Amino acid sequence: MTKRKAAITALEALIALALAFAIVITVQTIAAYAQSRETPVYDKDGKYQGSVFDYGKTQTYTDRNGQFNGSAINNGNGTTSFYNRNGNFSGSAGSSIDRAFNFKK
Repeated sequence: MTKRKAAITALEALIALALAFAIVITVQTIAAYAQSRETPVYDKDGKYQGSVFDYGKTQTYTDRNGQFNGSAINNGNGTTSFYNRNGNFSGSAGSSIDRAFNFKK
């Protein structure tokens, strides 16, 4: 009877370890997906000029020193709003002037 109890206890421990491993892998996968993706930007001579960080609906831009340079936000309605390094609105783009400036709400 003792060997059987030890085998059951070992099996329970193995199942718990496998479950904990699965949870850790799932959390890391979700965290990796939520993080930004960095794309370096180079000029025509191959010199690094800065980076674009993609967060899904938002992209931020940095210069070669890593300083924030601006951002773009996908509004989800066919328009994108752009903001300068001070956070002030600097323009938008869309499929038509009406959608870009929301004249027909």
